[in-house]
Amino acid sequence: MFKKLLVPLDGSVLAEQALGVAGAIARASEANLDLVLVHQPLPLGAIRGQQRAVAQWQAEDRYVEGIVEELKTSPGVPASHTILGGNVVDAIVSRAHDIDADLIVMTSHGRTGISRAWMGSVTDGVVRQARKPVLVLRAADSHVPRGTRLFNRIVVTLDGSALAADIVEPASDLARCTWARLFLLRIVRPVPRIPAATDVTWATYSSLVPDEVATRQLVEDAHQELAAVEHSLALQGLRDVETHVVVDTHPAQAIIDFARAHEADMIAMATHGRGASRLLLGSVADKVLRASDLPVLLRRPLVIPAKADLLDAASVAEQLPAIANI
Repeated sequence: MFKKLLVPLDGSVLAEQALGVAGAIARASEANLDLVLVHQPLPLGAIRGQQRAVAQWQAEDRYVEGIVEELKTSPGVPASHTILGGNVVDAIVSRAHDIDADLIVMTSHGRTGISRAWMGSVTDGVVRQARKPVLVLRAADSHVPRGTRLFNRIVVTLDGSALAADIVEPASDLARCTWARLFLLRIVRPVPRIPAATDVTWATYSSLVPDEVATRQLVEDAHQELAAVEHSLALQGLRDVETHVVVDTHPAQAIIDFARAHEADMIAMATHGRGASRLLLGSVADKVLRASDLPVLLRRPLVIPAKADLLDAASVAEQLPAIANI
């Protein structure tokens, strides 16, 4: 279970929207909240700028301290706060490491504004750099009050790799403290049927009809892998778990469609899985973040392959089990 949650703030109502969910998780898991605001001084002259920076720092401290006092009211949540300087993303990531936070909770947009980036530059940077799980909440209209609803149905996406399995622990912790049902989901890409010719190009390979026998074997293997994870969770006391295997050529959209069809209110996934080294942020995780309107729990694996998994035509056949699930 969670012991300490970190919530980054920037003085905006949008960033504050993470407080409701973070507070509810903290109460359910008897965890502490740590609020962090990274001071960004205004560009003014040397003397005047220094005076303004001190006043701004004090105002920010009063602002965060006021939120801490509000959180301590009934039903109270133990909370601490700090004001830091420097690069915003680096400061947040460093703070999470220093206090050994179990989870970072933040909205997809804060002061940077929705129009600046698809997810908000600060949130994007934290997701890419933090070694701690990050729960990204979709920022609602600024007039909407802070929500406190916990999660009821969590989709946990796996691909058979150890990297992707890193998400199971924080997702199961959220399920425990919110009494949520877990849907363990594996998306299997159809295995293409490769002709005997030795000069098969990637374009030809990608357009071939599926090999039903090989695809069926992958599906059976996926069911067995998910059953093993389900059994492990049951031994830990989590029994409200379902396993699902879906065959689809577009994993990200399949994940979003599955979540919508099963009325899920959160998607959990690792930022890297099979083929993880091809992008800094795994392509499937990136697409889900862009396209889904649900909160997304992300975890960056502690160890990521250093070199890209590049396949040539000669090695396609022997690499089928791996690339079929990217």
